[in-house]
Amino acid sequence: MQRSNINPRYIIFIARVILIGTTVSAGVMVFEVMKNHAENLLRHNLQSSLENHVVLARAELRQGLEKSTMVATRPFIIQQIRLADSPNHHDAAVAALEKGAQSFVSTGFSAIALFDRNGQEIVRAGHFLRRPELEVPLHFPDQTQLAYKGQFFLRASIPIMDAKHVIGSVLTETPLRTLSGMFIQRNGLPTTSDLALCGASGKNKMQCFPTTLIKRIFNLPRTSSKGTPFPMDYALDGKTGFIISQDYRHQQVVAAYRPLGDSGLGMVLKIDSSELYAPIWGQLYYLLPLMLGLLGAALLSLRWLLAPLVNALAHSERQARATNARLRDSENRVRLLLDNVDEGIVSIAANGDIELFNPAAERIFKYDVAEAIGKNVSLLMPEPSASEHNRYLEHYLQTEEAHVIGTTREVQARRSDGQIFPMEIRISEFSLNGERKFIGIMHDITERKAAEAEINHLAQYDALTDLPNRRLVQDRMQQTLARARRTQAQFAVMFIDLDRFKSINDELGHDTGDQLLQAVAQRLKTTLRGEDTVGRQGGDEFIVLLAWLNAIQDAALVARKILDALAEPFLINGLVLHIGASIGIAAYPQDGDDVETLLKNSDTAMYVAKEAGRGAYRFFSQATPSPRAGS
Repeated sequence: MQRSNINPRYIIFIARVILIGTTVSAGVMVFEVMKNHAENLLRHNLQSSLENHVVLARAELRQGLEKSTMVATRPFIIQQIRLADSPNHHDAAVAALEKGAQSFVSTGFSAIALFDRNGQEIVRAGHFLRRPELEVPLHFPDQTQLAYKGQFFLRASIPIMDAKHVIGSVLTETPLRTLSGMFIQRNGLPTTSDLALCGASGKNKMQCFPTTLIKRIFNLPRTSSKGTPFPMDYALDGKTGFIISQDYRHQQVVAAYRPLGDSGLGMVLKIDSSELYAPIWGQLYYLLPLMLGLLGAALLSLRWLLAPLVNALAHSERQARATNARLRDSENRVRLLLDNVDEGIVSIAANGDIELFNPAAERIFKYDVAEAIGKNVSLLMPEPSASEHNRYLEHYLQTEEAHVIGTTREVQARRSDGQIFPMEIRISEFSLNGERKFIGIMHDITERKAAEAEINHLAQYDALTDLPNRRLVQDRMQQTLARARRTQAQFAVMFIDLDRFKSINDELGHDTGDQLLQAVAQRLKTTLRGEDTVGRQGGDEFIVLLAWLNAIQDAALVARKILDALAEPFLINGLVLHIGASIGIAAYPQDGDDVETLLKNSDTAMYVAKEAGRGAYRFFSQATPSPRAGS
């Protein structure tokens, strides 16, 4: 018999190398999968959280600037600034402006000052910041800065215009409580989680406000000593994204960056990479000894590969049992993964029948797995999608034309109790034993949609009274104006200022004043028709839009109804309070054919009503002189 040239030791050596290489590769793949999953989850959470911060901060900055602009464009302020230049009316105008400035402070400003055309201060109210820790100019049309001293303030200097001529200016400071609250460290967040807000300072420099972790002002270059941009550099360049790099501490971080609108500021939310990967390394401490143990056992078993036939057969049998055990273990791990992920996973056959329904899907759809398996997937869809699904699936299998395979989209889904809810889903196709299958990975986004709706509500409604804010009222006025132009209809705008509110607010405190404003808002809503709009202008001022009128004099009936309703006493904190109101009315089309003119003329008419003795209403008249005294 010819002797074999194959060296048994060489065969065993090659087998051991292959086994070690396979084990190491599997370990690296497991680590990479865990690492990528952690990064993807963190990317989504960081970017979503940062987006919410930016939306709220932009809304607060925009509202602060709009409030300052509202002061500079008030007809009363313009009139008194003009009169202050006249020796005959100077003292009366200054007194009126002082009273007006004090009333504006109660609407949310911490300080306000009015200046003449030469920059000389006329009046001021409140207390301006002295030596702020940091001031950063904002890229807004007027002179605005973001200042910091213990908390954030918006400082705005707005020119006061009269017939396109600058006759003075107003300087305001507004505390930004929402923005300041973002930088308070809260329990439950990662220990290295840090939110930063910075502005550009010269070439390749930036000034940063105190962050969540670092409670001091600091100036930094925008790039590292090697020229690598820091995450904040991208945000200051107007870019939005996610990056893993080093920060100014030379620590590797995972960061989401985003510009703060067109303000020239950038915001970064980051955590240290070490905190991100700590759970993964912790898992490896358990997996590595297990893998080494399995590898050692496998290496020892190879010694028997070239044993006599009986031993080889016995070893083969043992190896087969070990392989089956590993397969079962692998299946158990896959099942464990499917059972513990937060995403709902549903797999269907080519005929639409459900074959896999994991526990997360049970929680989302409120179906037990036994109720779902074998049923058509249209069970989870509302109409008309449920009726059309099988036809769509059949069309796709025949033509391969699809618009949903491989893409993430938002759909409406149905729970077992019939509740319809928003869901995000991604559908993929795969083949198993020659049969076409489909798998969907889905998230219940009800909470996210609710958060988006809440953000939209905060941007359009007054936080105290829950009435439409000035922006939303103007938008509805614009829509009513467009409809009136098409149909030759009439409508009216009312400007309401509460009488004696300031004295109640000063004597009984802001809490009582706030409750009184809420009660007034509720009483105004119940007084008006459903198609009309009542909104809060600011402070103790309200705007009413009467969407359509048969005759302009009908507005007088509504005004009288409002005055009668507000004349009734209010019971606040056990106190019976009496207030009244002065109402100015401007009608379309005779008193103005645009939103700004109607608001200005109704404001002017309101001051005429107030001078007439309060508790009255007045229609705007071109012959009526502008008032010279504040509310």
